[in-house]
Amino acid sequence: MSIILDEKTIGVLASAARKKSEKIKVGVTLSIADEAGNLRFLQRFGDAILPSIEISQKKAYTAAVLRQPTAEFGKIAQVGESAFGINVTNDKLVIFGGGFPLFSDGKVIGGIGVSGGSVEQDESVCEAVLEAFAKLDL
Repeated sequence: MSIILDEKTIGVLASAARKKSEKIKVGVTLSIADEAGNLRFLQRFGDAILPSIEISQKKAYTAAVLRQPTAEFGKIAQVGESAFGINVTNDKLVIFGGGFPLFSDGKVIGGIGVSGGSVEQDESVCEAVLEAFAKLDL
């Protein structure tokens, strides 16, 4: 079953992010981008720090257009690796964790970005969103 990023799907993902944010007691911002990296949804939960707004958007963009988690992309963007410095040539790319692509029927349909806590906290919120997303495809 193919999933699309409609209002209902986005609502389910946002609800999962909010619940996890409340559970870990960390304010975060969730951004959801379409397959081309265009912002479809943005919401701050709790007292998410203001820089998290832009950072979460960039994480969602990076995950969608590069079709991989931002942490994975970050590995090849380090000194001595094949994509070193790419985030300097394109300031929309993020090279640390908190962004994941969304796949449906083997195709990237978008990306999520979470920012506001530590990388580990951001990724734990992403995991909750991805779990909710996976349940949509039952």
